[in-house]
Amino acid sequence: MVLMGVEVTLLIFDSYSLKEKRSVIKSILRRSENRHHLSAAEVDDMDLHNKAVIGFGIVGNDRVLCRKRLDAALKEVEENYEVEILDFNWIEA
Repeated sequence: MVLMGVEVTLLIFDSYSLKEKRSVIKSILRRSENRHHLSAAEVDDMDLHNKAVIGFGIVGNDRVLCRKRLDAALKEVEENYEVEILDFNWIEA
């Protein structure tokens, strides 16, 4: 069994309130969970309106497949949202 995750720090452009940030983050989380079949949550910097830390996690049998799904989720976030990925940390067990 493979447990894999990634913690991603995002800079959210054009977010001037927590309500706008929440809208963007909820969209990212919902879309990632539905399209890539992984768990997603906002894990830090919840009180800042233009920065967020979100975590993606997946459990599976194949390490390569888990990594591909997480990579696809990161790529989708970067390409489809007005955000910049500032940092990401891989977690593997």
